[in-house]
Amino acid sequence: MNSTAAPQNELQQNDGTTTIDEEQITLAYLKKHPEFFNQHTSLVADLSVPHSSGSAVSLIERQVDILREQNNQQKTQLAELIDIARDNEQSNQRIHKLTLALLDCHGIDACEVVLDEVLGSDFSVDAVALKLFIEPQAEQPEHLFVASGTVLAQELDKLLNLRKPVCGYFKTLPMDMLFEDKASSITSLAILPLFVEKNNCFGALVLGSNNIRRFNADMGTVFLERLGETLSHILNRFIK
Repeated sequence: MNSTAAPQNELQQNDGTTTIDEEQITLAYLKKHPEFFNQHTSLVADLSVPHSSGSAVSLIERQVDILREQNNQQKTQLAELIDIARDNEQSNQRIHKLTLALLDCHGIDACEVVLDEVLGSDFSVDAVALKLFIEPQAEQPEHLFVASGTVLAQELDKLLNLRKPVCGYFKTLPMDMLFEDKASSITSLAILPLFVEKNNCFGALVLGSNNIRRFNADMGTVFLERLGETLSHILNRFIK
C-alpha cells in the first residue's frame, strides 16, 4: 500500500506523528503579508526576539528599542542641521554687513580698508590682499595694482582660470608680495576672482589664515563666491 505524502506544511517524524513546519511563516511571507500581526494581535505579545545581549525580549519591546534608537539618531541629525542653519544665518548677516560697508566706500583704497577690518574681525581672516590687474588709478595706493608679466600676476592668473574661488596652499605664489610681514605665518589661502564679465578678470581678493585647515580644497565656496561677486560689482564702479 502506497504511503500518503505528508501535507506541505507538516513534517513526518519517525514515530508517525507530525509537526508544524517552522518555516511556513517565513520572512518572505511576512513581507508579503505585513498585516499578519495586525490580524493576530494576541500573538504579538507572546513573541520573543533574541536581543544582541543574548536575553529574550518581546517583539513589542524590541520594536520600541529600535524606534528609540532611530529617534535618537534623528534628533542628532536634526541638531546638526540646526547648527548648520545657524552658522549659515550668521554668515549671511556678516556678508550683509560687509556689503553695506563696501557700498559706503568712495574709492578702491576705502574698500581695501573695509575688507581688512571686517574680514579680520567678523570672519577671523588673518590676512587680506586686494590685487588688481589694471592700470594704476590716480590717488590710489600702488600696492593694490599688479603689473602684467610679474610672477604674482602670472601665478594668480593660473589659479583664476576657472573664475571660481580656489582654496588650499599654493607654494608657487610669492607670499611676501601678497602679505608682506604676515607672509611667514600664512598656511592656507582662499583666492577669489574679481570679474563682472568672465572674459575680463580684473583682479583677485586673497584671504590668508594661520590655520592650515581653515581654507582647504574640499570646503564649500558658496559664501566666497557671493563675496567675490559683491566686491566685483562694487569695485567695477571705480575702474571703468
